[in-house]
Amino acid sequence: MRVLLLNARLSDRGGADRWLLGVLARLQGEVETLLAVGHVRKTLPDMVRERVGTYLVIKGLDRSGLGRPAGQATLAHLAKTIGRFAPDVVHANDIVDPGLLEMIAATGRGMLTVQDHRFFCPGRGKIDPAGVACHEPMGDGCLRCFDDQDYGRTMLELTSKRLAAAAGMRRITVLSRYMSHELVTAGMAAERIVCIPPFADNLETAPGGDPSHDKLHLMAGRLSEHKGVRVALEAAERLSSNLPLVIAGAGPLAEEVSARACTSKRVSFVDWADRTELSRLLGSARSLWLPSLWAEPFGIAGLEALASGVPVIASRVGGVMDWLVDEQNGLLVEPGSAQDLASAADRLAADPALARKLGSAGRRQVRRGFDPQCQMDLLMEAYSLFRAPSM
Repeated sequence: MRVLLLNARLSDRGGADRWLLGVLARLQGEVETLLAVGHVRKTLPDMVRERVGTYLVIKGLDRSGLGRPAGQATLAHLAKTIGRFAPDVVHANDIVDPGLLEMIAATGRGMLTVQDHRFFCPGRGKIDPAGVACHEPMGDGCLRCFDDQDYGRTMLELTSKRLAAAAGMRRITVLSRYMSHELVTAGMAAERIVCIPPFADNLETAPGGDPSHDKLHLMAGRLSEHKGVRVALEAAERLSSNLPLVIAGAGPLAEEVSARACTSKRVSFVDWADRTELSRLLGSARSLWLPSLWAEPFGIAGLEALASGVPVIASRVGGVMDWLVDEQNGLLVEPGSAQDLASAADRLAADPALARKLGSAGRRQVRRGFDPQCQMDLLMEAYSLFRAPSM
């Protein structure tokens, strides 16, 4: 079987990118793969390049469909690639340009992994301007989230086109039950959707030492408003324990985090952490914070923490409930509440036995419920739909 995988970029940053790298590494030797991406991160480590097999760049695959949609040159290059490689499956991941999606669906071999909200929410990711979770289906009510109504209508139209193009795929995969529910609510046929959760990949898990020796709380990932970065900064100042918050990441709020770290004894900033550095940080962490405001599609950073035996403190949002069970492998808090977040962190700081119990349960849960081979078996089963019947 031949599988052509399409992605906006080749990178090791972000949950969607790490998901793709793990999948590609495990597909090698099972099927013949070719990866096509819109661009390659300039500082991508060689070890990452080696894991993905054969790849090429098709400029324009990273277009969103807004402003400058993928042009004829991109469509022609993709068509030529499909013609030459002759894949059984054209598996799009993190591709959101409607024109590209329509072309992929038209091959009759299209499969799409929906990684985020851009197929059913034209706004901020199922939160309103006040930061409150939105439970309404996509429609004219979405315009309330936009100060510029013309821009709002443009985004609503674009999102509707993405959803319509996705409906033409032979199979849709999602990472969580939450994502499946949202797509069905938006009008996607439930029988087209398969939930294939991610797995903690390419992470040297920490040995799970004595939590009484842990030195920090950790937040790692993209530093943006919807990830709850400002909530975390406020919570850090409210901590009563001596464990500081270490923030590792990059993004729009990186300068703000760096500035706070220069003036606060409660916050440290270490920039983006690669797999080795993240493993080291988790080895010293009493907890991982995931204080998201938006509805996380899954929250793979939390799964990586649990794989290392580190309990997670996360907002009660989106796909988080697929893997975090309150008081069993972590603690759930209300999104946007710095006090709830600080109180939960102080609780774990004061009770090493509880941190050990939650972390150990999380590690067992990852091994039992998020085994890479089981998840890859689900993916191969989805691919089998495309296999030509034997003569």
